[in-house]
Amino acid sequence: MDSKFLLPYRFKRIGTIMLFPSVVLGILWCFGLKLDIQAPVFSVFGAGDEILTVIHKNIFNEIVAIPLLLSLIVVGFSKEKYEDEYILKIRLDSLVWAIYINYFILFLTIIFVFKDSFTKILIYNMFTMLILFILRFNYLLLQNRRLLNNEK
Repeated sequence: MDSKFLLPYRFKRIGTIMLFPSVVLGILWCFGLKLDIQAPVFSVFGAGDEILTVIHKNIFNEIVAIPLLLSLIVVGFSKEKYEDEYILKIRLDSLVWAIYINYFILFLTIIFVFKDSFTKILIYNMFTMLILFILRFNYLLLQNRRLLNNEK
């Protein structure tokens, strides 16, 4: 993974600040929080035969999902303070690991989950790859720092 595709380190703090309220709002949404925020939005594919039209809909789902996705992307793909080849290797390994686990979860979902629960898990699945990547990457960084501190 070439570091030219990573955001500057200063973005990590911004993403982390955005992440906490986004996660709280996302968890509340998962447990049934539904606010009615109606707004006109441009729709590429609406209900039925509607194509390229403006519709009025509740945009609460978008208000929850967009900041969560943006903050996860910013946190996951911002450089570390000291970014070197080893950090890039950990980042790549974590990303591959997260993809494997994410698709394993999706595979199990396809086999064992049906109806509305399937759709809900697919929605969660949009976020799991980034969450797994961030958790694994930071775990390996922490483990590496502890190992370095023990050697000193």
